Order: sequence, then C-alpha cells, then structure tokens
Amino acid sequence: MLTLYWYWSPNPQKARLALEELGLEYSLVTVDLGRGGQTADLVGQLNPNRKVPILTWGPYTLWESNAILTYLGERTHQLWPGDAEAKGRAAKWLFFEARHLAEPVGQLWFNGYVARLINRPPDTMAQEKARTDSARYLSVVSEHLDRHDWMLGNEFSLVDCCYGPLFDALALAGDEMSAYPAIGRYLSRIRARKAWKACQFRS
Repeated sequence: MLTLYWYWSPNPQKARLALEELGLEYSLVTVDLGRGGQTADLVGQLNPNRKVPILTWGPYTLWESNAILTYLGERTHQLWPGDAEAKGRAAKWLFFEARHLAEPVGQLWFNGYVARLINRPPDTMAQEKARTDSARYLSVVSEHLDRHDWMLGNEFSLVDCCYGPLFDALALAGDEMSAYPAIGRYLSRIRARKAWKACQFRS
C-alpha cells in the first residue's frame, strides 16, 4: 500500500525519516540518481520532474518532500498539530525551509561533501554565495532553537523531519555549523533518535 521512492540525499531523507518516526510499514524503492535512475519510465510517470522523494499510498501519488510531510501529518494525525494556529506555524517553517534554506544548504552540502565522494573539485564560488545567502536565515532558525528544543516547541513533530536532514547535510559540508551552536545541539538530538539510524547518510 505505502511505497517511498528515494535516494540518498536530504529531501528524500525527510520523507523516510517521517515514515520511520510514524512507525508506518512501507516499501522502499531506491532510485539511483548516480546511475540515471531518474530517467526510468516509472519515475517519469509518477513525477514529471523526475525527482525523488515520491510517495504512493494505494492509488494516491505525491511528490515534493514538504508536501509529503504535510500529507502524512494530516493522514495519520500523528506528530502533527491539530489546531489551525499550530498548523499555520508548521506551514510557516516548512515554507521557510523550502524558500530560504534548501537551495543554499544543498549547494554547501554538494560542494563540501558530495564533491569529495565523487572526486570532483568543489565550486568555491557557489560555496561562498551559498554561505552568504544562507547566513541570515540560519541565524533566524538558530535563535528559535536557542529557545525551543524542537521546531514547533517542546515536542518533536514532522517539521523536525524537514530540518533534521537539512542540518545534517550542513554539518557534513564542513565547518558550516560552528557559527550556530543551537543548531548543532538540535542536530545532536535528531541524530540520537532511533528513527534516524534507519535513514542516516552514508559516511
């Protein structure tokens, strides 16, 4: 009934972490982007963007990682707020990540970590731009996490399944976390969770 198409990268990791945290039974299909798996006909049929994650639940298909988190929260009523105001806060942080952080942190992760794995020289100009572009917004989240254990307050939620993989990617990029100790402490809490071990990045 429930299938996740994924690959080892931050956005698919969000969805897999959510499924693990929710304790849902699911099938996992790895789309090997390194070998052109995104060009498979099935991937194109499920997502015209040819990207993962893709979630199928029976006949229902959904792509875009933060949409998947929202859907799982609404579908299961677990790790997700019940009132309109709290749902608004959840949406705020999911949109904030997608608009302001996903792209620059992804650049830092790729050039600071993935490039080394594939023996490719980093794009230092892209790194510097990403560092500049992300600094203002990382400071906003860092100040928030200095006052709260989790993104929505005192309890873990599916919004943390968005930010955990994001900040893990940032940490893998090098010394980018050193300026944000509150984010570092938050990431330690994420990495200590049982569900994290099922979907953590390769080293």
